[in-house]
Amino acid sequence: MHTLGALLLIFLYEFGAAVVLPTPSEAPVLGYKWIPLFWIFVFAVAGKTVGSYFVFFLGDRLKTTEKFENLAHRYRIFRWILHLSTSLVRRYGVAMVFVLLSIPGFPDTLSLYLFALVGSRPVLFAIASGLGTAVRMSIVLLGYHGITAPQQ
Repeated sequence: MHTLGALLLIFLYEFGAAVVLPTPSEAPVLGYKWIPLFWIFVFAVAGKTVGSYFVFFLGDRLKTTEKFENLAHRYRIFRWILHLSTSLVRRYGVAMVFVLLSIPGFPDTLSLYLFALVGSRPVLFAIASGLGTAVRMSIVLLGYHGITAPQQ
């Protein structure tokens, strides 16, 4: 029962990391000593995928508001970031989401919102985000094992 509770917390953590938490999404992988690693990956990827899908619809609603349009017209840096995000999404599509979210430590919450503002494929967007999280967690896990491996 403790394992199921921990897995639900991992799901909620990843959902929160996609929607609002500015925390690293690779953190849950470090609890693998008492939770089966396979299930950590399943619940973390599911949480990130569902959270990214939710972010896509938040971003879609946000970009049609008057406040958003005022920000875009008022601040040059905001326009530049939107332009950069738009050009990256148009050029590389959801592959860019996957690549960026595969980088450990990369601020995924902000990038998810930026890509949600300019993207147009919510399911692919969410899947790319979830798979990027799996790669990111794998890199951290491999790095952790490399650091903690017994020295000869």
